[in-house]
Amino acid sequence: MACTFSFQVCTVLSSVCRKEGLTLPGELAKIISEKSGRNLRKALLMCEACRVQQYPFAVDQDIPETDWEVYLRETANAIVSQQSPQKLLEVRGRLYELLTHCIPPEIIMKGLLSELLSNCDGQLKAEVAQMAAYYEHRLQLGNKAIYHLEAFVAKFMAIYKKFMEDGLEAMMF
Repeated sequence: MACTFSFQVCTVLSSVCRKEGLTLPGELAKIISEKSGRNLRKALLMCEACRVQQYPFAVDQDIPETDWEVYLRETANAIVSQQSPQKLLEVRGRLYELLTHCIPPEIIMKGLLSELLSNCDGQLKAEVAQMAAYYEHRLQLGNKAIYHLEAFVAKFMAIYKKFMEDGLEAMMF
């Protein structure tokens, strides 16, 4: 099924480029499709970024990440770097920034979860994933996304800080 979606995204990318008078190599279209997670809107934006970066296209050219993805990764790194009320306030501002730039809260949650899980071990991953599911469900029910995103971050900070402190104590004994 994923192969079919990838093919469809490649077909649309090639068609759009052809209508714009551009020649898109099939290999690059496939790479863009995969890097976009087979998300057509994201694939089109990535293709446009590639065009701005370099034309004619090259199969091995870099495909730039979107600014908001970089910003989201930096936000996740800030969460992991320090767990304090000041950092939570800073992260809240960053979440507002993403929301005001029309990044859907579900995408923010998914991106944060993905980045945060890369800093967790097995047992902690399960707890964080379960917690994310809870807050994502609440996000669907509520009308103020920032409350649910911030609650997820605060809960993660508490769990992560305890995990780190327990690990330090275990190393000392």
